Amino acid sequence: MSKPFAAYQGTDPYVFICYAHRDAEHVYADLVQLNEEGVKLWYDEGIQAGTSWRSGIASAIKSATKLVFFISESSLNSTHCLREIDYALSHDIEIVPIYLESVSLPGELELVLNRVHALFRETDSLYMEHLLDALQKSARKAPLAPIHRKKSAGAWPILLSLGLVIALALVYFISPWQASSIDEVTRSNSSTPNSYDRYLEGLALTERWDKGDNLDTAVDLFREATALDPDFALAFARLADVLRMRFALTGEEKWLDEAGINAEEALRLNAALAPVQVAIGRIHLARGNIDLAFSALERAVAIDPFDPVANQAIATIYEKLGRYEDAETTFQRALSLDPENISTHDAYAHFLFFQGRHEDAVSHWQAVIRLAPDHFAALVNLGSALNETGRISEAITVYQRAIELRPSYMAYSNLGTAYSRAEQFPEAVDAYKKAIELDDSDWLVWGNLAYVYSWMDSSDPTVDETFEHAIAMAESARQRDLRDPYAHSDLALYYAKTDQPELSLQRLDTALLLSPDSGEIVAAGAEVYELLGQREKAIELANRSFELGFTRQKLRRNPEMADLLSDPGMQP
Repeated sequence: MSKPFAAYQGTDPYVFICYAHRDAEHVYADLVQLNEEGVKLWYDEGIQAGTSWRSGIASAIKSATKLVFFISESSLNSTHCLREIDYALSHDIEIVPIYLESVSLPGELELVLNRVHALFRETDSLYMEHLLDALQKSARKAPLAPIHRKKSAGAWPILLSLGLVIALALVYFISPWQASSIDEVTRSNSSTPNSYDRYLEGLALTERWDKGDNLDTAVDLFREATALDPDFALAFARLADVLRMRFALTGEEKWLDEAGINAEEALRLNAALAPVQVAIGRIHLARGNIDLAFSALERAVAIDPFDPVANQAIATIYEKLGRYEDAETTFQRALSLDPENISTHDAYAHFLFFQGRHEDAVSHWQAVIRLAPDHFAALVNLGSALNETGRISEAITVYQRAIELRPSYMAYSNLGTAYSRAEQFPEAVDAYKKAIELDDSDWLVWGNLAYVYSWMDSSDPTVDETFEHAIAMAESARQRDLRDPYAHSDLALYYAKTDQPELSLQRLDTALLLSPDSGEIVAAGAEVYELLGQREKAIELANRSFELGFTRQKLRRNPEMADLLSDPGMQP
């Protein structure tokens, strides 16, 4: 359908029109009447040739006095409409909702638009009179600069880390409500940069942070967006979060410091946006301030209780606080709000894994892979969960696929562990060596490699040489953090394997003192005593580890524990 008249292009106050093209027949009829009444209107007819679509839209929204949102099933399913509403909220543009039909608003919009007097085109006998009254008063009196009021916006991503023996796989996704493929809209042909263009491109790249230099490019794009539009609160919040991700990946404090500065600026600009509160909460969490993180995430959920990512974020805090029932309930709520949210499936899988519910974790990481088949980090995590369930051959296949996508230290290290559990020792050695080529700073992979060498040929001098390297690295780590029970327990095992019983028992005593209720640490003690020939003590600690949740299957992974497990003194 052809456009009924030219969009307004001057400097007087005007109203921006947001609608779905499927509703054009009804919308254009209203626009004609409004135009005849002297209301200045901007709609997508106003994009000039040679101008970026996104640049034109962003500029028109930011300069409008009000935005009229024609609500229908089509407009609620339009990524263009939802981006326009998101941008208007970020810039404090007042929204006038007009219902073209009876529909239910998603949670992100319900909290915002239910506070605003809405118009109903099909049921209000004085509809046009009421619309004119609402727009003309504003259009004649409202300043061009936006006013400040309480409002809300959509979901915010979150950053997740899987550590210890499974995978340092940092997974980060954007809610589909806010981010879509760059290819959905025409790329910019304008020589003039625009903050909204940069913002959208940054969102799309951040969604797949794991590919190439996407994360670094996203940082640059969000920086540009904030420089071009210093009032763009969401851009500052996004910049804060990608900088926090960079800190998580590199460990360099300067990125977390810069993230904090940008999050504070986002907070100053608009504290009533849920994504801003989530960004602040995540930075507090990265700094170890759990109470402050929880308070910020509580505010985020209060602003938008139907935001799946805000619910997911606070569920993660519940987990850290040991409130496991609350965590599970909130993870499930987040999934019910958005069943195809990749970030929530991943976070819930992470939670289930550390609760020892490995089969359940597998199902949710499989859901992630169905939605993002080429995401290497999710594949590494899926392999870790498969390993824990004893599905070793499947885990090997998944790790190999992750390595095809992106060779990484963790994927090779975990692949080596899977091969060792399958007693494919030459393949395990090869995988561990490739992991070391990528990152030789982790004592654990050196210790694992030494174990495999010892199982292949205990008399090979390479065994002691490799254990000595692992011991040197672990001792250095122990000195940096004397309260790390895993450094002490690993050293206890390495000293036992190299016939140094006194040092082995010293390190074991410290590990058990630091973490007496850890099934993993207690099981390591059982291995130490078995290696040192003290069967009775080994049985005592092995049985205790089972009471703490450690399993016979896990202890059986070490071939040297076979005799211990067959001892009559062991619990069935």
